[in-house]
Amino acid sequence: MNLLQVRDLSFSYGRKQVFSQVALDIAPGELFCLVGPNGCGKSTLLHCILGHFKPQSGSVLIQGQPLSSYSPRELAAQLAYVPQTHSRSFPYRTLDVVAMGQTRSRSGMLSGREQEHGALAIMEELGIAHLAQEPYTTLSGGELQMVMLARALYQDSALLVLDEPAAHLDIRRTQHILNLLLDVSRRRGTAILMSTHDFNHPLQFQDGGAQVKMALMEGGALSMGGAPVDLLTSGYLEKMYQINSQLVQVQGRHFLAAWSQ
Repeated sequence: MNLLQVRDLSFSYGRKQVFSQVALDIAPGELFCLVGPNGCGKSTLLHCILGHFKPQSGSVLIQGQPLSSYSPRELAAQLAYVPQTHSRSFPYRTLDVVAMGQTRSRSGMLSGREQEHGALAIMEELGIAHLAQEPYTTLSGGELQMVMLARALYQDSALLVLDEPAAHLDIRRTQHILNLLLDVSRRRGTAILMSTHDFNHPLQFQDGGAQVKMALMEGGALSMGGAPVDLLTSGYLEKMYQINSQLVQVQGRHFLAAWSQ
């Protein structure tokens, strides 16, 4: 059974239709990359799947059950979310922010010793343990993105939803994050749904041996879906973005080269 099933989902802001009749499935351990131009509705679709926005029509099923049937605590065991941006209001220790990923399993907000140990282990895995005692209000944008990812990983949910996870990261941290997501998908069996503008991200996942699907969103619909290598050799990018592109291989790895027509 698929972990996530989205059926005929439609959403609008007033009279502005954002998307309609969207359908997708994600299985346990699968990496699903949602790509498309700015303003096409990727983030809005993620918010509908997470239950933040109420769609006009359609359904979202988690483990075969309607999203609305889960309590907040139960839903936290199924879905973890990393947004593009995060508002920082209080100067919590960074370690406490990561430890809050396990809030559903305890009654208090601040971390206990056991939660701190687990949170620090995740931070070490991401290479940000040196930030543990820093107020998270002082972090850079890239550091904050890593902390939000650490918190989501510590939540240990069945599905990890990420909105442009590498948007604020330098190239070294981007590669580290992509490799980590690949490992999380393969080793833990965590399903991952992520939006991205970079077509090389799904290619890297596919080359890494992940169960990966990519879907192209435009015009309020998911117009194509399938394996990244197949989609990126179909000529569809030229139509969508009015660019030239070519899939190349370097040392057995696929990369997309693109240039203006």
